[in-house]
Formats: sequence, structure tokens, C-alpha cells
Amino acid sequence: MKAPRAIALCQCFNGALEFQAGHWARAEESLRESIALYSEIAAASGEALARQRLGVVLTARGQLDEARNVIEEGTIVAERAVMRAHCLARLYATMARNRLAAGDLAAADNALCLGLEMSERHGNCTTCDALLLPVAVSVRVAQNQLAAAGQFCRKLEVAASGYGSHTWIAMAQQAHGELAAAHGEHDEALHAFDDAIYHFRQAAFDYEAARSLIAAADVRSRRGAPGDAEKAAQAREEAQRIYQALEGAS
Repeated sequence: MKAPRAIALCQCFNGALEFQAGHWARAEESLRESIALYSEIAAASGEALARQRLGVVLTARGQLDEARNVIEEGTIVAERAVMRAHCLARLYATMARNRLAAGDLAAADNALCLGLEMSERHGNCTTCDALLLPVAVSVRVAQNQLAAAGQFCRKLEVAASGYGSHTWIAMAQQAHGELAAAHGEHDEALHAFDDAIYHFRQAAFDYEAARSLIAAADVRSRRGAPGDAEKAAQAREEAQRIYQALEGAS
């Protein structure tokens, strides 16, 4: 049919799936094509969401400044979108994760607050919650606001129990591990990260599994129990292999 809107939609979903499958170059290519097509037909909602997903990919690849530019352009496009609040909630959540990765905690907090405000405007949304709740835990932990982090973590755990998918359970366990580590509850954190790694692997989400491996290694390094140094080194080596495989995948 060669319908631009249909092709753009397919490429947007394809990009998201390729990212989770670990084919980052193909994900980026699909999302850039989706953005171009949506822009040609002035479909603001589609372009904004494709930019949000490209921002996720570029942030994962460590291209933080480029990702920020893509996301910022997405927020401009989203202002004229039919799904304005949904688009902005997801874009701000992705920006918060990006700025957290860049070490800019103030910007991460600002983006998170804007995302939460947008989310409140349109009510409960599974996709928005999946982006906002985990990064809310991360930002509040980084700010040492552990009570607030705990509230977001509990919301995420309730959502995970309701949806029941491997990805949701993994996200909740990853956040739980992050919060437990901040409280100095090393055993609890390691148990949570092990669960997260298992469920991310079941969902074929190697990137997030690698992030949990690194987090678990950091906890072991802090705990310093017999055998922790060796296990931490093994976890970091495994995570590095995953990252190298993801970057090398076409």
C-alpha cells in the first residue's frame, strides 16, 4: 500500500522491538525512518513517540548529548500532538533517565517532575508508568530521598503484580534492589537483583539484565563478604560481554 503513516507506525514498533532484542543499529535505523515519515505527514503524536524511543536507544548506547537533543525536539513536537500529555510524560521520563546517566541530577529531577505532572493529567497509563516509576526510584535514591523512593517502588511493585509479565516483575525487582542497596540492606538487594536478572533474561532484555549485573556487582563490592570480590568481577565481566554483543549486533 505504501501508506506513510502505516510504514511509520510499523517502523516505530519495529525499532522498539529491535532495541529489546539487542539489535541496536537496526533499532536506530527503524526509528529514524519512522521520525522522518511522521514528520513528512505532520503526525505529531507519532513523531514524538518515535523520538522518545530513539532517545532510549541513544541513551543506552552512551550517546547522551545526541539523545538529549532528540528528546528535546520531541517535546517541541509533542506540544502540538493530539496525545500531548501521554507523549510528554514518556519524553520527560526518558529525559530523566538520560540526565541521570549524564550525572546531571538537577536536570533529571526537573524532567521527572514534569513527567509526573503530565502523567497526573491523563491518568493511569501502562507505558507511561513503565517509564516513569523506575526512573522515579532512581532519581530519588540519587537524591537520598529514600522515603519518596520507597513510595514509587511500592507503586511499581503493585503494578508489576497486576500485569505479571517478566518485564514488569524485573523492573520492580531492579528498583527494589536499588532501594535496598541505598538502605545498606545488601543481602536483600542482591536477592532482588538476582530476580531482576532472571526475569529480564526470560523477557530477552539483555541490556537491562546487564544493568542489574553491574548493580549487583557494586553491592558485592560494598558488602565485602568472603567470595564477593570474585563474584563481583564475574558479574562485571558478564555485563561487559553483553554490552559488547549489543554494540556489535546489527
